[in-house]
Amino acid sequence: MRLEPLFGVSGRRMLDALIQGERTPQKLATLALGTLRRKMPELELALTGQFTEHHGWLIQGALELIDLLERQIAESW
Repeated sequence: MRLEPLFGVSGRRMLDALIQGERTPQKLATLALGTLRRKMPELELALTGQFTEHHGWLIQGALELIDLLERQIAESW
């Protein structure tokens, strides 16, 4: 059985960029892949907001936990 990741590749790329300090909606939107690229204006709007360093720290911790749990689940199959 193959497990799908919680976040798609595009979403993970954008979250990783936010964690690294990128805040420009246009730059973040360029990380989208596949059919998501057709929604650039909507994506840029969705990526506009107040994302702080503290938010990045919280998201990084959550992603690390998700990665650990996904590895443990994959190993148990």
